[in-house]
Amino acid sequence: MTIIENISWSELLKNTNVTAEHGNDGNRIATATESLKQTAHQFVEVLNERARLFANSAQFDTALRDAAAIVAILPGAGLGYLCTGDVYCQQGHHAAAITIYDQGLQAASESDPCYQQLQRHRMTAIANNNKRVDFISQLPLDIVITNIVPRMETTHLMSDVLCEPLYVSRGWQKRILQQPNGLQLDFDNEDATFKRGHDQLVRFAPYVQTLSGSLFGAVRLDDLFTRAQFANLKQLNLTCEDDSFPRRHIIKGLRLIADSLTHLTLLYFSSIQLRDILELCPNLVSLNADDLDVVTPSSPSLRYPKMTHLGLLSSLSERALDHEDMVDLISRFPSLLSLEIGPMPDSKLLTILHEHCTHLQRLHYGGGYLSTGKFDVHPNPKGITSAHFFGGVSYHQDDLIQFLHLNQHSLETITLVGHINGDNGRWKLQHDKVVSNGAVGLLPENDPTQSKASFTQLTSIDFFPYSDTRDDIMKWMIWNAPNLKAISIPESHLQIDMAKAMTRSQHLSKLTINRMIGHHDFGGISEFLKFHIAKEGLSTLEEMTLNMNRPIHHVTWLPLISRLKCLKTLELLSPDILEGAKLTLVAIGLGCPALESLTLGNTGVKLGDGLIKPLCKLPNLKCLRIGARILSQPDLLALIEFPKLERLYLYYDVPDCIKEMLHNYIPKVIIV
Repeated sequence: MTIIENISWSELLKNTNVTAEHGNDGNRIATATESLKQTAHQFVEVLNERARLFANSAQFDTALRDAAAIVAILPGAGLGYLCTGDVYCQQGHHAAAITIYDQGLQAASESDPCYQQLQRHRMTAIANNNKRVDFISQLPLDIVITNIVPRMETTHLMSDVLCEPLYVSRGWQKRILQQPNGLQLDFDNEDATFKRGHDQLVRFAPYVQTLSGSLFGAVRLDDLFTRAQFANLKQLNLTCEDDSFPRRHIIKGLRLIADSLTHLTLLYFSSIQLRDILELCPNLVSLNADDLDVVTPSSPSLRYPKMTHLGLLSSLSERALDHEDMVDLISRFPSLLSLEIGPMPDSKLLTILHEHCTHLQRLHYGGGYLSTGKFDVHPNPKGITSAHFFGGVSYHQDDLIQFLHLNQHSLETITLVGHINGDNGRWKLQHDKVVSNGAVGLLPENDPTQSKASFTQLTSIDFFPYSDTRDDIMKWMIWNAPNLKAISIPESHLQIDMAKAMTRSQHLSKLTINRMIGHHDFGGISEFLKFHIAKEGLSTLEEMTLNMNRPIHHVTWLPLISRLKCLKTLELLSPDILEGAKLTLVAIGLGCPALESLTLGNTGVKLGDGLIKPLCKLPNLKCLRIGARILSQPDLLALIEFPKLERLYLYYDVPDCIKEMLHNYIPKVIIV
């Protein structure tokens, strides 16, 4: 016997032609069918009323269910479509309602009692669907600027890409242009000229506060600045893409906007001299320049007290100034808070910076990178808080000692990359002390031998010396930095005496070990880790980042990490993680009870099969980053076994079915 599972309600209400009948059965069937029709109409009227009540009570899904039942029972009647469309309208889904009304008008006849209602409700839905609420113009200005405009991506624009919100209406445009930081625009070299094009840039020129782009060939800034008034332009960032770019072109352009300009970045304009900029732009507070010709104004008395940030870097070693020229340069800027300069001929300038730049708080010396000049300024500056020494200089140990002594009470973070020369020095370092090698001839307050150093504010040391550099100066700082929290050091320099100094740091929470190759004497590293292992739950060490030059299995001391009771973050940045690393990962999986975040490998590493499973026993792991270029099927399946994993980062495009599986078990899966 065949059982019909899907019954069409409308079929039950159709009149049936009986080809063979017994007695008066045909009439009786017709009567029964008519009775069913009447019952069905009564039933759908009740459903319609209940759907209306559900919708009025905001039970929209239930109301739509009843409306769908009406359509199923009477598909040729307009009532079900009218009911469904009305529920959608109550929800504000007018486009969906219009679609339903159209279906009803096609299904129902013009004589249907709901036909005209369908037409009227359809017209109302169309009108409502076309309404637009201009909330930008109606909301208070501070709410628009603070909460809405930043989400509209209307602050940083391209000159050749229309910003649609600016063209919605005059009200929108006015509100958007009232943001306090103005517009930031990047220009391209449209037709290699500023004489035409760049319509959006020209139109909104009075509101542009930051302008960035590259120049080459015959492109002239003065062509742009004469087409519109850039009266509020404060920041200009330019890159030269042409070695033969004429000096006069940039000078003419700067002259037209110099009065409003406060921040200027010029990259690779080798034909421009520093004095050109200083003479043209009297209101600069920040200047960044790469490969600029550092020629100061001819008058030695000229000073620029408005300048608080100066960054002058060059890749051309012949542009390194001698000591006298450097002294003349920094003496021109008595209000500097931030200085980035390189290359440098030597480190002598470090000993006199405090005499010329009494407010200096951040120093990048010898190279590095040009920053924006924005940083947290201490309200009562009493010395440099952030010092970064780069490898473009051979640093004399005496100069560093004196600099550090002068800034010992303010220094918070220090980076040292390069070579330190301690030969023929006035001082030598003995653990926590500076000892004189002979007559010094300094004032007592400038003599580091007269008092014990105390780097009370120092919290972070990043030591990346050249291979032939002694580490005495770093040990001296660590010995005398009671509040040190973070250390970055090469593996080769973490020897017994360095480890002993590091164990004195009672607040050390983060350790980064660089250039790990696994061939050094690991006594120092082992001693340091055993010290924190012995402290058990009282250990302060919570973060470790290990930058390895070789695969993990070459680093034989790594299993010690598994015994650290308080370690929360571990980054194993290895070029490859092969099957030989399994014992180490098994140890970590069985230990590290507090570990919450784990990174495995650099991006694109080769990960051996079966290395994820041993880590699944980590009881508190919440974040896992795997840099592997591909994972095996067993390793992918193992990812769902971590008991508390909340965030997973993978660095290759896994199949959709795997993504879906991972999302079912892990709240946040990010494919980078």
